[in-house]
Amino acid sequence: MDAKAEKIALFRYGLIAPLVLETLPRGELTRRAEEIAARSYDIPYSQRSSLSVDTLLDWALRYRRGGFAALAPQPRRDRGQSRALTPQLAELIERLKRENPHRTGTTLLRELALVSTVGSVSPSTLYRFLKQRGLTERQLLAPPARKKFEAEFSNQIWQSDMLFGPYVQRPGGGRMQAFLYAILDDASRLIPHAQFYAQQGLDAFLDCLRQAVAARGIPVRLYVDNAKVYRSTQLARIAASIGILVTHTPPYQPQGRGKIERYFRSVREQFLANLDPQRTLSLPELNERFWAWIEQVYHVSEHSGSGTTPLLRWQRDIERIRQLSPSSDLRRLFFYRLARVVRRDSTFLLRGHFYEAPPHLAGEMIEVRFDPLDLSQVEIYVQGQAQGLARFVDAVVNAQLPSAKRAPSPTPEPTGINFVELLQQKKEPDEKE
Repeated sequence: MDAKAEKIALFRYGLIAPLVLETLPRGELTRRAEEIAARSYDIPYSQRSSLSVDTLLDWALRYRRGGFAALAPQPRRDRGQSRALTPQLAELIERLKRENPHRTGTTLLRELALVSTVGSVSPSTLYRFLKQRGLTERQLLAPPARKKFEAEFSNQIWQSDMLFGPYVQRPGGGRMQAFLYAILDDASRLIPHAQFYAQQGLDAFLDCLRQAVAARGIPVRLYVDNAKVYRSTQLARIAASIGILVTHTPPYQPQGRGKIERYFRSVREQFLANLDPQRTLSLPELNERFWAWIEQVYHVSEHSGSGTTPLLRWQRDIERIRQLSPSSDLRRLFFYRLARVVRRDSTFLLRGHFYEAPPHLAGEMIEVRFDPLDLSQVEIYVQGQAQGLARFVDAVVNAQLPSAKRAPSPTPEPTGINFVELLQQKKEPDEKE
């Protein structure tokens, strides 16, 4: 699918993931769909801000039957037919109701009747529209609920965040700060993976997530904050491919990340505070000691909330854990995908380095797929078709190679045709006449 279709499909998956990642009874499925439909959204390539329950259930059915690709836009079957509400009328109704949530349906119908230019609407259509859009007085005035939550089963919710770590040895001399990315299972408090990295950003987080999935299976939800790292297209694509719903902490409400913050407090008090202050560790040495603490102390210490250790609590639900199929290549599922234009010399630029594509792709738009932590293997695709691997360009080596010489073209046989001579031959008969 193209970039526009993929963006729309990712948006739709983000909405219906709570409906498809678990087997739900019909009543619960409808209730969750109603909760999703009650909110407003920034819908890609659309002026609308809300969706109906039927639309969500239809998307969920399409995903179950055809996977992620089935969520791409399809031509409307009712194209050209009249709709119950025109976009202009729907927009006006929403503005009127949000302007004054206490406006009753009767009042709205009377006001709309006076505005003859936008059309009319029946009472049943109006009430159905208000309910589906979350525009009833009860829905608009309901206070936001803030309740303590905890996942019922292991791998139902994973939380993740980043902690500024200690200074470590820099390769080649000096010191640099390390950054800890950690993923915590909400139900058991087990750590699927955590690691100190030399840099903060998307590359480090996705590497942490990949190792967590490899070690502990696939979560239903990944709960993170609103940082740019967690809203990247790469993360959205990977989550949709594997079957993970990425949810974000509401702005200015950090209470939802209490468990991961409590874990970081344990890291500071029990691990970082006990490192030898007279010795600066290398990054591998820091991670070795960190995982010794996790496996020998944190995972086997009883948690006050659950009454058991994180490891035993996680193992209690091991039969529920989703795993990737044996045929799946986890490393390739986490490959970045970026568009690049191949230059006339058959090269393209990727992360500050030039790579060489096959000569027939010069001037073409290609998609490159690669592991951001290992650029030795860069795959090339054109319209979804593999085109082989790109070759790293070493300008010094290329300068030492002999220039390619063009093979001489064979000399054609003379035709005997000359434009000026033909004109002269044509002129001579005319003069004789």
